[in-house]
Amino acid sequence: MTIREVDDPSNTSVMSQMTEYGLGDVVYWVLVRLGGSMDGLKKLMKLLFLIQYDIGKSILNKRLVNTAVKYLYNGKPITRAEFYLWSFGPMSNEVYDVVDKLEDEGLIRTEAIDNLFTTVRIIINKGWQVRELPEPVAGRVDEVVSKYGNYKGWELERLVKEMLDLTSDEKRSYYMGYYVDDYLREGGFEFSIRDLAHGWVKK
Repeated sequence: MTIREVDDPSNTSVMSQMTEYGLGDVVYWVLVRLGGSMDGLKKLMKLLFLIQYDIGKSILNKRLVNTAVKYLYNGKPITRAEFYLWSFGPMSNEVYDVVDKLEDEGLIRTEAIDNLFTTVRIIINKGWQVRELPEPVAGRVDEVVSKYGNYKGWELERLVKEMLDLTSDEKRSYYMGYYVDDYLREGGFEFSIRDLAHGWVKK
């Protein structure tokens, strides 16, 4: 974890030179871009997925094909998490773990939105700072949050299932537990991996 308390939040000259970061840093900056809070772990999970994967369609050899790009930074997943398929779409245990850790360390807090505690609001605690993200990573976070930040968690779930061609209960059940990369390769997507630190693309 790269969390650190600073006396002067404007003193970021040292932090801006750092290039290593963790999942907690990405979560923090997603929350910052959303104004300091977010409703629902589901929304956070899907935004992180969309930061890491660009899913779409394009014309290849005169036919429409599903395409997917996975973003890395310095050889590691750009969010520093891996995703697998589950009932509500892609998820990552690492995201749940880091939210618990951030809360334990006092960087964020969660508040129940409903009486059953099935939905929580995630809020940044003031007075803390984390490492700046490398510019390409920050750019990807900004791009995704600008495009999808106003969506609710259930809307992002539906959107991501459509992108992944997983709207069928039967198909989701069949691929339950698959890592997303394996599903993309097996599911007929034109899948490539792009490292934003080095500019290379691997098919």
